[in-house]
Amino acid sequence: MRIFLKATLILLMIFLFIAVLILTRCLFIFSRKKRVLFVSYLLHIFNKILVWILGIQVIVHKEENNLKARGVFFVSNHYSYIDGIVAGSVFPFIFIGKTDLKNWPLLGIMIILSETVFVNRVNIFNIKKEIERVKFLLRNNVNTILFPEGTSSDGKNNITFKSSFFAAPLQSECKIVPLTIEYKKVNNIKINDSNKDLVYWYGDMEFFPHFLGVLGLKRIEVELRVNTALEINNTGDQNSSGKRKYLSQLTQSIIRYQQIQ
Repeated sequence: MRIFLKATLILLMIFLFIAVLILTRCLFIFSRKKRVLFVSYLLHIFNKILVWILGIQVIVHKEENNLKARGVFFVSNHYSYIDGIVAGSVFPFIFIGKTDLKNWPLLGIMIILSETVFVNRVNIFNIKKEIERVKFLLRNNVNTILFPEGTSSDGKNNITFKSSFFAAPLQSECKIVPLTIEYKKVNNIKINDSNKDLVYWYGDMEFFPHFLGVLGLKRIEVELRVNTALEINNTGDQNSSGKRKYLSQLTQSIIRYQQIQ
């Protein structure tokens, strides 16, 4: 019964959200800047409701007042699709995600309408266009979030952060805020090797069977640490691959340090 009720509520939300997003496109047809900002707040509301439906308790730790900042390039570690829901319930932002997301039944439509910046690393010219889109968002006070590992993991494999998209905050001279997500408890039991796969989603796991399992959970406790912002100065070459790699390595170090605390 719990799964049925949660699934029904989420389906209704998705249909409603798709309708609102279509209406938003019509209302802001001549103002892309206003549209993307409005959509980021719609996503924020959507994720707040989703967290409530799924029984997710988000405990936020912040090192400074970054909760109201705008035009921020957020960077996070990645365990599961739940990560985006958790972070999105705390901040309004536009996602940077894989092109595969377009193919998800029903959700793909919503993700496309949500102004998601889709990543296609096969073609270097596509990456340049995608970076320009991210720069457009940041320069118009719209937050974005990147999971630079490129894929979710089981928490044991330290996947190197990819650096390409760090060109966007460099060239936009905006703040970079590392986020550390840690799942603490499932159904009031501390996360361990025997229960972590109830919330972690990685490798060859299929989405819908896993999501049905998530719907059956009573409670998920997650900690989100908002780390100190990295300020970008306007000195030197903002297109430098060395700077991009340095920023990707620095954010990875900050996030990894918080994970082992």
